[in-house]
Order: sequence, then structure tokens, then C-alpha cells
Amino acid sequence: MPMRAYNLLVTFHHNQKGHAEQEVRDRMKDLGAYVEKLELCDTEGVFLIQVGGDAKVLVSQLKRMCHEDPGQFLYTYHWVPIERWVVSQMSDLRSAVTEIGKGIGDGETWMMHLHKRHFEEHHDDIIAYLTDPLNKGPVNMSDPDRIIAVEILGKSSDISLLNRYELLDVNKVKQTLEADRL
Repeated sequence: MPMRAYNLLVTFHHNQKGHAEQEVRDRMKDLGAYVEKLELCDTEGVFLIQVGGDAKVLVSQLKRMCHEDPGQFLYTYHWVPIERWVVSQMSDLRSAVTEIGKGIGDGETWMMHLHKRHFEEHHDDIIAYLTDPLNKGPVNMSDPDRIIAVEILGKSSDISLLNRYELLDVNKVKQTLEADRL
């Protein structure tokens, strides 16, 4: 299946592949959704998944579930909907980010969520290069209205424009819940 067929990326600890896969399947089943295809990425600790339905809606529902009961997410870390695949060349990434960034509304805050794997460029240099052409509202690193998610997986990358509810960082949810309890 070509990379562009996947609409969800999920990260997990590479030693917990079996548990993580079961967790993905169970959480999708909890939502009444189904996993059409789940593949291990060439990059360790990453599943590429084709889910039936809108991955953004599913992830926002999963984020709500995680807030209600974080114990349902023991083996997975990040759940990232995928909108677009591009070749992992800096110029191709920049073009795609510039195009997708047009979806950030006037007055909306935003940030870039970047994970890179098997890619030589320095993290901060990539962010500076990709965001330079974006002439948008203020950046907000803690609670942005919009998130440009970029996942570089060696030779291929996926990019999405998400709202704050459409990206699930399980550890961040757990930290927020712990801070709220204190």
C-alpha cells in the first residue's frame, strides 16, 4: 500500500509493538471505527494506519477518552491524523507547509509540531525554514488554535493542519491531568 493511502500515524515504544497494536485496534473498536490497514513503518516505533472514517474526528474523540481515562493509553504515545504525503526534501516540505498553512485563519494562534526520523537536518533549522514563509497570526507553543503537524519518516513525510483537539499526545494529557490534581 503506498504511503499516501494511510490517514493516521501512531507512535509507540518499539519493544511494545504487540501491546500497542492491540491498543490501537481496541480504541478504534471503542469508537465504532475500524482499522482497514495497520503497517509497521520502516521507522522504529511508528504505525501507519488506514482507518475507516475521518482520522481527525477519531483522534479528537480519542483525546477526550484519554482525558477521561488515561489508563486506556498505556502503549501508544502520539496519534496524528495525516492529510498529505510529500517527499522528504526541504523544498517539497516547505511548499506543502506553505500551502497547508493558508488554512490558518486571521487571528488564530498556531504552532508547528515536528518529529523527524532518519533525516539529517537539525530540528530547529527545519522549523525555521518551513515556517519562514508563513505570514500568520501569533505563535502559541502551549495552547494554539491550529497545529501544523509534520512527521518526517526518512524519505517520506506527512503533513496536516489540525486544531488543538485533533492531535493526541498521551504523555502531555497525563501531565496536564497530574498538574490539575496538584
